[in-house]
Amino acid sequence: MLVLTTTLAFLTGPAGAQEIQQIPTSVFGDGDPANGVEDSRQQVLGGRQRGVSLRDQQMNAGTVVCDGKVRGTAMVIDTRPFAPGLKGAILVSAAHVLYDLNSKQRFRRCKFHFLALSELSRYQAEIDLQRVKLGSYDPYQATTGLQFGEGDWAFLYVPKPWKRFERSEALRAGTFSFEDLDSFQQAGGELQLIAYDSRSRVISVSRHCQVVESHADDLGGGAWRGQLLDDCDSGGGSSGGGIVAIVDGQQYLVGIRNGAHWSEQVFPATDYPDGPPQGAKWDQRSNTNFARAFDSTLIRELEKFSLSLLEDDTLY
Repeated sequence: MLVLTTTLAFLTGPAGAQEIQQIPTSVFGDGDPANGVEDSRQQVLGGRQRGVSLRDQQMNAGTVVCDGKVRGTAMVIDTRPFAPGLKGAILVSAAHVLYDLNSKQRFRRCKFHFLALSELSRYQAEIDLQRVKLGSYDPYQATTGLQFGEGDWAFLYVPKPWKRFERSEALRAGTFSFEDLDSFQQAGGELQLIAYDSRSRVISVSRHCQVVESHADDLGGGAWRGQLLDDCDSGGGSSGGGIVAIVDGQQYLVGIRNGAHWSEQVFPATDYPDGPPQGAKWDQRSNTNFARAFDSTLIRELEKFSLSLLEDDTLY
């Protein structure tokens, strides 16, 4: 039996409460070097780290906060090639981040907190929920189906960006060939996951990730084109985070984190009710994270969405 789950964090209790409840997720980083390079997650402290400015870090990520609670991560994408005159900013995330997974309804109000700086109002911005582009994600669809994840993507619009928003520092869009992954890494290229970490409550980076396209003999079953399996260390709140390729100092968005797969034969629910334990090794056939590739299909959708927003903005 195949089990899938999303990596979404909920903050519970009164405002500012520290208690966090998580839907189970695969977490590979337990400090054991035998688990691989995914143990190299680095926390980003934003403007609170002495001597390091927000601009120096160029993380291009933040949290999606809906109805007062952190729901996941969103990435800032560069739309200048499609709509250079666009006034606002476009964010890329997972569609399920916008839904109350209990009621199956969309949240009423959402904000973007750049670098998860929730305490600094000038780094917050309203998300226009009337102008979004979602994939075919259906909140009533069972997450145990192999097809889950194909339509789990979202483009969000922020009409009035946060302080010091720089379009030139946003992630670039460009197709990436995983067939050439070995040569890419040998040439010094690197794949990372940039996402929120609900334990430390900051944006973190998992470096030197292994990312492969799903095939018939792994947990994803090759059920849909663009399904990526990865070992990027992550935790609650990473849904919507970006798998990023670093090429010649430039950051390109190549995947959107959706959730995790694991085998119930290896991790039976009777023994592992919350899924594989922290530190369980990455294995494409027993325990893996998965993401939606940011491929040519999504780039075309991004272009159409950007142009529609540009046309709307001329009417305001």
